[in-house]
Amino acid sequence: MTNHSDPQSIDDVDTDRETLVYTREPDESPSNSVIEAVGKLRGTDPTKLPSLYESIDPDAIDDLIDGQAERSLASTDVCVTFQFAGCEVAVYADRRTIVSRPISHR
Repeated sequence: MTNHSDPQSIDDVDTDRETLVYTREPDESPSNSVIEAVGKLRGTDPTKLPSLYESIDPDAIDDLIDGQAERSLASTDVCVTFQFAGCEVAVYADRRTIVSRPISHR
């Protein structure tokens, strides 16, 4: 898990990666946004994905991201990155979850 202060770090265009930007609903947890975003990018029912607990502690993501957003407006640049279900995931305090994975070359 990496805590980035630059919210643009994963937004760089990479033509070898497929990327999805997901914006959380106001009442949606950051950990749930990961499952939803990865499911959408992979075209998979989110209930068919492996457990998020196998990659990272969902409660820790929720506490870090939601807790930072509630503490101050300056903290919206907090980002947690990790890998889940073959995807690189970045969860931002500004309500974005960005998911990317290598494009399959067939």
